[in-house]
Amino acid sequence: MLIGILLLLAGFYAFSNPLASYLGLAVFFGFLILFNGIMELSFALSNRRRLYHWGWTFAAGLFDSILGIILLVYPAISINVFPFILGFYLLLLGASLGSYAFQLHALSIKGWAWILLGGMLTIIFALSMIFNPLIGVVTIVGWTAFGFIIGGVFNILFSLKLKKINDHLT
Repeated sequence: MLIGILLLLAGFYAFSNPLASYLGLAVFFGFLILFNGIMELSFALSNRRRLYHWGWTFAAGLFDSILGIILLVYPAISINVFPFILGFYLLLLGASLGSYAFQLHALSIKGWAWILLGGMLTIIFALSMIFNPLIGVVTIVGWTAFGFIIGGVFNILFSLKLKKINDHLT
């Protein structure tokens, strides 16, 4: 119940204070990029004898680590570039999904077109975020707030179900 209430409060806070919520998400994204970079560096170093061209993985990890540090040390940069970074990330994700879809198609696996459609929709959303960053800002905060509220409601409902089960057992 407490988790549900906290999620509801976080969701309502995000809707009522979008700028503060956006800053929090941008800083969190900086931490995420830094953590990803550290994991890539660790993976590259621990598998350098088995990975073909492991240096590329190492370089990507180094880049992500440096970018994460910059975004954390300079939150103003983080706020300004967040929609672009997320947009380009989603663009690459959409392209990857398209590539995976064609690989599935080549293997005659049914449902490959749904993966391709998902990739295309991801690319469209990414391009709209890159070319109109305001869409990215509004979408990022809005969906996060909405997710917190939905998560809160269902956590509260779940806790009520658990209470009913507990009352029934005692």
